[in-house]
Amino acid sequence: MLYLIRHLIRRVRKRPSTLAFTLLTLILIAPLLLYHLLAYYLANDPRLVPRAFRTAKNILLITAHPDDETLFFSPSILYRNDDPTVNRALLTISSGNYEGIGDLRQSELQRSCAELGIKPERCVNLDHYELQDNPQKWWSEDLIDELVAQHVKKWNIDLIITFDHRGISGHINHRAVSAGVSKYISKNVHGPPAYALQTKFLLRKYAGLGDLIPTSVPFSARILKALLTAPSEYGVVKAGDGKSAKGREDPYGDKALLVSDWRTYFQARRAFSQHGSQYSVDRVFYLLISRYMWYNDLRKMT
Repeated sequence: MLYLIRHLIRRVRKRPSTLAFTLLTLILIAPLLLYHLLAYYLANDPRLVPRAFRTAKNILLITAHPDDETLFFSPSILYRNDDPTVNRALLTISSGNYEGIGDLRQSELQRSCAELGIKPERCVNLDHYELQDNPQKWWSEDLIDELVAQHVKKWNIDLIITFDHRGISGHINHRAVSAGVSKYISKNVHGPPAYALQTKFLLRKYAGLGDLIPTSVPFSARILKALLTAPSEYGVVKAGDGKSAKGREDPYGDKALLVSDWRTYFQARRAFSQHGSQYSVDRVFYLLISRYMWYNDLRKMT
């Protein structure tokens, strides 16, 4: 082993291009290998996907504007998309009428929901006069709290997904949605668990699969454990054990890493293509290089 290391060092000294080629190969190949591992081999491992995601029957995604559901949350909302027992719901707080095309964007959202497997009656796009699309207005947290409570009760929701406090893009409406959901969670400690999608700085947002490596660092111990050991009994919910499982604390319930496989990724693209009014040249690149189209890193809201 020592001989091989010395041999490599001598080669690098003689030909620096060897080191550059090796590093470039690692930079290109490592994210692809990690993607394949997380999107296929460990896609449902309880060390990476909390029990709440693996057992939820009625999932509610709460966003601010039409197209948020595909641009940011598609890996989350499409998780277990082949499970017929799962009912998905989308609550979009505004119609996105900032440019006066709210009616068009509402109809686009319905078509997007159809592509995502969300039933029309559970694809709700509000148009409340106090909650209009406006990048300079902070929405009422109390009103959002009230609306969330109504729809959680109406659809018997057992999992909520939404923005974190920075709102992914920093949009003030996104951040207000997060604050409103946080208020609901703080008032309903025995309500459904809620998870917030994590905001990353600009370069990481558009690093595509390349950002999967730093994203996986907080999960590295869990990934290693998943590779080396089988899930323990508290991580696996057996048939008929769902009710008792809810009473046990999930040791891996604090965060989730959801990675879309190729089939799910293209389903998300088809869903976004329904938002024709928002389909511009920059969005074409976004669909390719945005981390949020490929994977979601979420934290539990408390």
